[in-house]
Amino acid sequence: MKNLLGKIRNTLSPFFITKVAGIYLILIAFVIGIATFIENDYGIDTAQKVIFRSWWFDLLLLLFGITIIVNIFKFRIIQQKKWPLVIFHGAIIIILIGSGVTRYFGFEGIMHIRENDVSNSFLSSNSFLKFKVIQDDKTYDFDEPVLFTSLGNNNWQESYQIGNDLIEINVKEYVPNPKRILNDDIDGRPTLQIVVDGANGRQEYFIGKGETKRIRNVTYNFKDTHQLPQAINVIFRNDSLLFKSDRTLTQTVMATQKKDTLYGSSNYKPLKLGSLYSDGVNNFVFSDFNKNGKVRIESEDPKVKNESLMALLIDLSVNGKTRETYVYGKKGLPSRPKVLNFDELSVSVSYGAKEVVVPFLIKLNEFILDKYPRTNSVSSYVSEVTLVDDKKEVKFDYRIFKNNILDYDGYRFFQSSFDKDENGTYLRVKRDFGGTWISYLGYALLTLGMLLIIFKKIPFP
Repeated sequence: MKNLLGKIRNTLSPFFITKVAGIYLILIAFVIGIATFIENDYGIDTAQKVIFRSWWFDLLLLLFGITIIVNIFKFRIIQQKKWPLVIFHGAIIIILIGSGVTRYFGFEGIMHIRENDVSNSFLSSNSFLKFKVIQDDKTYDFDEPVLFTSLGNNNWQESYQIGNDLIEINVKEYVPNPKRILNDDIDGRPTLQIVVDGANGRQEYFIGKGETKRIRNVTYNFKDTHQLPQAINVIFRNDSLLFKSDRTLTQTVMATQKKDTLYGSSNYKPLKLGSLYSDGVNNFVFSDFNKNGKVRIESEDPKVKNESLMALLIDLSVNGKTRETYVYGKKGLPSRPKVLNFDELSVSVSYGAKEVVVPFLIKLNEFILDKYPRTNSVSSYVSEVTLVDDKKEVKFDYRIFKNNILDYDGYRFFQSSFDKDENGTYLRVKRDFGGTWISYLGYALLTLGMLLIIFKKIPFP
């Protein structure tokens, strides 16, 4: 047994010598530098997944921490009462422990409250795949934490047994900043691209032959047989696009700015691609057409920002019957669920933030925003809140602003943002079960240890 332990010690000891600790430290610094470039090009979540939440980075930090502990005993700095060195090296271990507690046990999100309203929940910053299954008038809700990014492996699959039904989910593709593209495909069909003005600018829609869609206040009907009143009825006949409508429209050819008035009629007229059509309220352009068209989802930009939309291509199977669908979502926001109906049950799936309930209430009494004189630039903003915890019979008022954090029952509330009408606030909520305070203690001891080493001129081992 002693021989075995000796062989293990001799095998592992080269990984925990002082020189190797320096190598670990250089590697950690190098990897953090690489993560900065990844975050700049692909977003913070990609840097988290590829670097900071990877198993090998955790292993690198663990080896570094073990090396420090081994060297504390190897050089007998406790027995020699070199307390500055003990404090300095111990502080590094404490910082690593604090970051580990935050990493594995902490969570955070955003709480939105309007003036004179109360809230006891917030939306998580982490993303989830959320499912709701309705089977025989019974509802089953469950979710799974996920992290999909522009780099790395995004394959995800899981199966669930609900009664006699087997549900299988397979995420086949992750598309950041998705954009719908009209491509030529041998299995395609006549498809039109429609561009309209939206609240956020230009918005693109697609309608294939045999479909009817209502976009904003206009119905588009791309069917040869069934015509609808008050709709823009489109047909594709003899390699030509034609349309008719009961509405009176203006048609402006964008290239020449020639403008014509098209009165409502039961007769078909040529549809001109690239021309602006208007009924006086609604403006739209048939921007593209493909007689063998198929709409595909492609990424417009691999970098994921806070406002970025993301799409997941999912295969969802129930008892071997598979349906394919796209699910859309944004980081930190709930998403609209996609509902798929099967013979045995129905399944809704969504991707985005999860609602987290806290055991107390926060009421926003007033939101106060100050601006610099004679400008619209914000100088400061404050949330006047009241915290109510009926179970503990606690109630108190508090002012939350930049450097004044509400700390209660393990939750910390930071002032984050506000509504455009200045009548609501966004509070960042964080809970890490003491990880932050452990790290703060470590940094304080690290500073103390460095100062003692400098003034007492104690050399490093």
